Amino acid sequence: MLKKSKSLRQKLKEAVTDLTVDIFGYQKKISDNIISHTGLISKQIMIPKERLFLKVFQKDHIIKAFIFNQSRAIQVVPIKKLAHFFMDRESANIPSFQNKIAFGIKKYLKDFSEENNLDVEAIDVWIHVKDDKIMIQAFSSDQFIQDISISSLIKFFR
Repeated sequence: MLKKSKSLRQKLKEAVTDLTVDIFGYQKKISDNIISHTGLISKQIMIPKERLFLKVFQKDHIIKAFIFNQSRAIQVVPIKKLAHFFMDRESANIPSFQNKIAFGIKKYLKDFSEENNLDVEAIDVWIHVKDDKIMIQAFSSDQFIQDISISSLIKFFR
C-alpha cells in the first residue's frame, strides 16, 4: 500500500510540475533559442534542420552532446556550445551560465533515471526541431522511454 502511495505521490508531483504557468515567457525564449540555434547550425553545415538531432547524455559524470544528421553523428557539441541551445548568445558565453546548463542537465538526468529505475548513463535525450516545433524524447539503450515536455526539462535551468 505504501509503495502505491509513493507512485501516486510521484504522479501528482509530475502532473503539477507540468501545469506550471510560464508567466515570464521562459519556455518560449528557450524554445525560440533551440529553433534558431538549430537553424544556424543547419545553415553552417548546409543540412536541412529537419534532419538534425541533438543528442545529450551523461558519460563518466560529464554531460556530452552531439549533432546528428538523422542517425549519424556529425559534430561534437561542447558545453559552451550546448548552452547556446538554451540561452541567448551573450549569456551562453558566460562560463558560470554554461556550468548552470550542464548542472541542470545532470540533475534532470539523475531525477529521470531515479523515476524510471534506469542507469543515468544509459539515458539519451534527443532534441529535434520539426516544423518549428520542438520534440524531446528519452531513450535507454536505443529503446524509447517517453516524450519529454520542454517545461519539465527547462525547470532545471532556472
